[in-house]
Amino acid sequence: MKIALSIAMLLALAPAGDLELGKPVGDVAFGKDSLAALTKEGKVVAVYFWSSDCPYGPPNYDNIKKVDATYGDNAKVKVVIVSSFGEPEAKAAAWAKDAGIKGAFLYDSDKKLAKHFNPKKVNATFVIDAKGNLFYRGGISVNDYKDNLLLEAIKAALDGKEAPKSDQKFEGCGIRAS
Repeated sequence: MKIALSIAMLLALAPAGDLELGKPVGDVAFGKDSLAALTKEGKVVAVYFWSSDCPYGPPNYDNIKKVDATYGDNAKVKVVIVSSFGEPEAKAAAWAKDAGIKGAFLYDSDKKLAKHFNPKKVNATFVIDAKGNLFYRGGISVNDYKDNLLLEAIKAALDGKEAPKSDQKFEGCGIRAS
């Protein structure tokens, strides 16, 4: 019994390299918060992989600012913006400050979050429902930066509706988790 429980605990804490929709994401730390603690509180967690050095990042600035403005202060949502692409930390932090970002902005220098979520490119987004399951995975936008799939996915998760469809065909620079 102890062995089975230990294996189950290890699986729950294992990095979610091959995340599947509707399945548990596993725990990971977001600075002082953890995914497990946030979902235990009933929060929807939105994770966006961002970069100022990728040419596809700046066209999406308005999209991430809209998400942050809409949900940055929402008690039922945690927005986490992650810089994993490799630009200097000072540059990433300056952008977040200048943009007035209220949500968590994390510089992923050790690629811990990139290893856990395994985004294929910048502009990848993940929404985890309040039960800790992957609700949405895809780009923040797939239509000339005019749509905002992350905004739609968060709202759908909160409202108990179906997530927007994403075929994962969105523009972004590659992220290496190693």
